[in-house]
Amino acid sequence: MRMNIAAHILLRATTALCLLAATSCVTENPPEADETTLVETGQAAPDFTVGMLDGSNVTLSDLRGRVVLLTFWSSECSVCRAEMAVVQERIIDRFAGRPFTYLPVSRGLSRETVEEFCRQNGYTFPVGLDPDRSIYGMYATRYVPRSFLIDADGVIRMSAVEYETDYLDVIAAETEKLLRKIERQNL
Repeated sequence: MRMNIAAHILLRATTALCLLAATSCVTENPPEADETTLVETGQAAPDFTVGMLDGSNVTLSDLRGRVVLLTFWSSECSVCRAEMAVVQERIIDRFAGRPFTYLPVSRGLSRETVEEFCRQNGYTFPVGLDPDRSIYGMYATRYVPRSFLIDADGVIRMSAVEYETDYLDVIAAETEKLLRKIERQNL
């Protein structure tokens, strides 16, 4: 069967684009997570005010005296969705009634997208909105989910990129240590 000239040119162009895409993926060297993190453990967490899905605002420095788990996420990220599915039980419920705040901030998503995502999944915990990535840009340049555990003095005590099964257990154990320190001081 003979191809007409236009079909032949289209096939060759498509093949060349596929090879170029495959080559760039194979040879591309994405930066390591550490290279994309703009803050370090032991440093004061950059302050910000985030608009929440419920219309309120939260300022990080207003949460001093509490342990804060700041997590940047996106509904487009399957790893983020896996973490969000278990955070209520493994983190929020575990530390309920104690000086702890879980502060998930959506990275680069519209209010409508976040509302729909939370509605579809039955999430009722507070969620922050960072549609222009300005808050995220104070902390990192790439990758979600990305979490920062911040102590009662506003200092970053731990950071993590991605989500693994035992990752929330490590965060929970460190959170427990920080909460006990606050509770001892308040005796």
